[in-house]
Amino acid sequence: MDTAGLDDVRAWPGLDVFDREGERIGRLAGIYVTTDSSRPEFGLVRTGLFGLRSVLVPLAGAFEEGGALIVDLDKNAVKGAPHLRRDEPLSDEAEERLYAHYGLDPGPSPRLELWEREHADRPA
Repeated sequence: MDTAGLDDVRAWPGLDVFDREGERIGRLAGIYVTTDSSRPEFGLVRTGLFGLRSVLVPLAGAFEEGGALIVDLDKNAVKGAPHLRRDEPLSDEAEERLYAHYGLDPGPSPRLELWEREHADRPA
């Protein structure tokens, strides 16, 4: 499945996120990109009533439709995903658990970093 490029996802933070069945997961708070290629890999989604819990969801196959972000998985897969506390950095161990949870191959050196809006002016 294709992952959207950084140019495609720049406007996604702030969108409500829904699974492929139309169930709301939460609101997209950020995007994690690979450090080697700046490829958008995961979306940071604030979940729960007050958005205090954050989960990372794969962006492969995700698309924007009607002002919402649709991800190619079901809500149950997200419920069991490793989660982060607000503003908690993504550790190497958490990154490994994340790829394992979704059954994804991290590649040779997957290191992820949170893409910040100030990167918007940099070439992708």
